[in-house]
Amino acid sequence: MNIAFTICSNNYLAQAKVLKNSINKYGENFKFVIGLCDEKSSEIDYDSFQCEIVEMKDIGIKNFDELWMKYDIIEFNTSVKASFFKYLLAKNPNTEFIYYFDPDIEIFDQLSILNAEFEDNADILLTPHILSSIPLDGYKPVENTFLNFGIYNLGFIGLRGHSENAKKLLDWWEERLLSLCYNQPEKGLFVDQIWMNFSPVFFKNVKILSKMGYNAAPWNLHERIGLVATEDNKYRMPDNSPLVFYHFSNFKYKNPETLAKYYDRYSLENSDSLKELYQNYHQKIIENDIERISKIDCKYVILKNSLPKKNKSFPEILKSSFNNLLKIIYYKIRYNYNYEPKL
Repeated sequence: MNIAFTICSNNYLAQAKVLKNSINKYGENFKFVIGLCDEKSSEIDYDSFQCEIVEMKDIGIKNFDELWMKYDIIEFNTSVKASFFKYLLAKNPNTEFIYYFDPDIEIFDQLSILNAEFEDNADILLTPHILSSIPLDGYKPVENTFLNFGIYNLGFIGLRGHSENAKKLLDWWEERLLSLCYNQPEKGLFVDQIWMNFSPVFFKNVKILSKMGYNAAPWNLHERIGLVATEDNKYRMPDNSPLVFYHFSNFKYKNPETLAKYYDRYSLENSDSLKELYQNYHQKIIENDIERISKIDCKYVILKNSLPKKNKSFPEILKSSFNNLLKIIYYKIRYNYNYEPKL
């Protein structure tokens, strides 16, 4: 048996249902699980998902409440990833391969294609954000974008179920995510992702996938804009590999004509096939009631906001404001990156 899973709060379940339906279509002998970084809500019909949904509070993470209290919603959702891997493997001892996909991913071809990547003794599969250099032409993203956020995109990772290398990686990764899963690029931290830069150095049998059909996304369109629609909702990439999964990161259903907020290198008008890809995805999340579901606040965020806040002294406020100003200036000058300080 193989497992595919995602992690999200209630507000991302419309996207998670698209992922689930695509895995049902293309994942023979796959079990799909949603890890809910939230508490179940009376506003959602969980039975309609027809898959296992596990609340993260129930998987045995030590000091679980500390996570939602110290992390923001994105940090919180990513901090439990390694722990949920370990939970699923413990509950399913016969798992051959296990994959994590971000909830805003859709599968477009057989997952057996991914399984075959383990045939050369790989235990860990990773996808780089980009496979080739990006022109220095004033458009975004640029290569140094990923030096801030990680060489590999952790919207996907695949593991050989119970291999020793996978176990070592999960133990190492979990320890760091539970304590240092912050979105603080200026400190060398970017949630669960930037840690994985070390993985090919620290662990054996790490395979870096180099086909364009894996984890195609807005940030790598400089090399994949030439994808072509074929029959039956499938696509062929410029390197002639099939599109196995696409990552609709930063896609806003209220603004479906925009690829991604932070990247201006391409638009949907540059490719009829890409435009079709996004239009189809938009229709699916609309049908999954994203307009209503996306407005459901995470219960842990509500609880966190209800806790009494420690009043800062004037010197503390002044110091914090000055530090944020320095960060904004530093990132603008060095990286042409708009740093958004956490208040």
